[in-house]
Amino acid sequence: MTYIEVFESKETLAYAISRISVEVTDHPFHLKPIQKCLGKEILKLLRLQMLCPCMGESEIHSRTMVLFDLLKEYRWDAKPVLVLGALAATYGRLLLPIHLAFSDPVAASIATLNQLPIERTKFRPWLNSLSLLIKILVDVSKCIIEFERLPFKQAKLDSNIVGETMSNIRLATYWVVKSALACLQQIPYFKQPQQATESRRAAGELSSLGYQLRSMHTRLSKQVEECSTQIEETIYQRLRNINTETHQDNQEVLQLLFSIQDDLLLQQYSRQIDITDLKEKVILLLLSKPEPLPTDPFHFLLQQLYDHPSNTNTEQNYEILWIPIPTSEKWTEQEKETFKFSSNSLPCISVSRPWLMTPTVMNFLRTEWPYRDGETMMVVMDPNGKIVNMNAMDMVLIWGVKAFPFTVPREDELWEEDETWSLQLILDGFNTWVKQGREFCLLGSEYSNWLDEIKSLALKLQNLGFEFELIDLSKQTLASREERSIQELFWLRLESIKRSKLRRIESSKRDRVFQEVTELIEFDYNTHKGWAVIGNGSTAETVKIVGVEVKERMRRILRWGEDAAGMSFTEAIRVAEEEPCGESSHTVVVVPFEEGKGVVTCEKCKRPMKKFVAYQ
Repeated sequence: MTYIEVFESKETLAYAISRISVEVTDHPFHLKPIQKCLGKEILKLLRLQMLCPCMGESEIHSRTMVLFDLLKEYRWDAKPVLVLGALAATYGRLLLPIHLAFSDPVAASIATLNQLPIERTKFRPWLNSLSLLIKILVDVSKCIIEFERLPFKQAKLDSNIVGETMSNIRLATYWVVKSALACLQQIPYFKQPQQATESRRAAGELSSLGYQLRSMHTRLSKQVEECSTQIEETIYQRLRNINTETHQDNQEVLQLLFSIQDDLLLQQYSRQIDITDLKEKVILLLLSKPEPLPTDPFHFLLQQLYDHPSNTNTEQNYEILWIPIPTSEKWTEQEKETFKFSSNSLPCISVSRPWLMTPTVMNFLRTEWPYRDGETMMVVMDPNGKIVNMNAMDMVLIWGVKAFPFTVPREDELWEEDETWSLQLILDGFNTWVKQGREFCLLGSEYSNWLDEIKSLALKLQNLGFEFELIDLSKQTLASREERSIQELFWLRLESIKRSKLRRIESSKRDRVFQEVTELIEFDYNTHKGWAVIGNGSTAETVKIVGVEVKERMRRILRWGEDAAGMSFTEAIRVAEEEPCGESSHTVVVVPFEEGKGVVTCEKCKRPMKKFVAYQ
């Protein structure tokens, strides 16, 4: 009952309850003369303290109908909640001073001034009857709320069942309002518990109302449960048939997934989003736990789709819709608070109150879709409401927005375009950080000594004039938050490449990309200590070397010294692999002298040749 909303009304919930309390306890004698000398707030407090005696059943009925007239702009589930709020506010003012009287002198004074009995044993039988009645009033109200929130839009039921239940809902609401009013008529007996006969009669009236409402609640709860069961079965079957039914757009399917009777609102940051805003767009349904960690694929997916440099479209034709799924059927308060914080700080659209989503939908996502607790997956819905990819996570992590419209055929097309093992493939997505044309040396190891040696050699090569970026992608390396994010995304991309390739190739046709990625993921550090991948971020040219070979090649380049000036680092690493020619086997090349002329390599071993100046 926390989320009762006031439609087409500017007054707050608290003010509505206060106004109803005034009407319920309004005195038949008008206080307009007093109103001239007292402020509105003081007058309101005075009127709340006054009781309006209703003489007989007919007058209680008339007053009940007056309350219904006041509540005409509220839904049926809101009416009993507001009335019970007014009842609670009135009795709270009476019972709180009594409760605190023994420990607080001020409370005891207030109780005395209001002629309230401090000794509760005198009115305990009456109070017990009142408590039992209020409990059944709350139970009936919950039943009304449950019915009003059933998603009838998504599952049409037999009109006779709905009509009969709705008739009982209105009757139950009437009795809730009438019983609350009757409870307030009992306040004089509460203040004068010494009148034992009247007190017993009052307690008997409350018990009679409670018995009648209990019987009504039993019948109504069965009807609501029957309606709920039929709706759940219908929605579940419709969800299973999403791809077999024809839809004009994605609106019907989105309503099926995310709407209840009062339409579950969507949000982006603190801005409300209507489901109609998603019309004619590809929808990426992002399923994850309510608390995505900074290193989760969740955040890297958002990075690929929102911060990717190739996302230059002025009008985005896709949207990410986050559906957080709790670890159990019931949301915990911590999960709710975590979701509220995350949803207000992430760029994707999310459901405003996902804990109100129907259990049927949650059960469907867990059983019919390949979602597993704690994991992250991305289901793609096309503009016509058809599911075209059950999990586009891998292709998004690999290609980002280039993968649009994120279908399985599009993934096949992308692999036909990216057939080579290159830095561009494994670093795509770091392009905001990778400078165009910059060379890189990626390192991975579980041994700090090996890494320190490589980094020392790399620094000497950079001092020699080679320009390249050294990137340590070791999982065990202590790094800054930004560097750790790069490492996490790199390994996630490799895993995604491997999974994507496995879905498309036979074991006998596993290509170089799959082999290279698998070798890095399953690298034997105990045998080879570490690896390096060297190349240019803007080309497909890469060199992968492992173990001691990395140090040996770097040392060979250092020995060449200035003779290697003008070579790229990638070229030098590749040439350093070849065995050098003997001194007598080198090709002699005579070239005209030219100031600043670059390196000259041997035609046989491709190594840089020493320069000699010949005078003629």
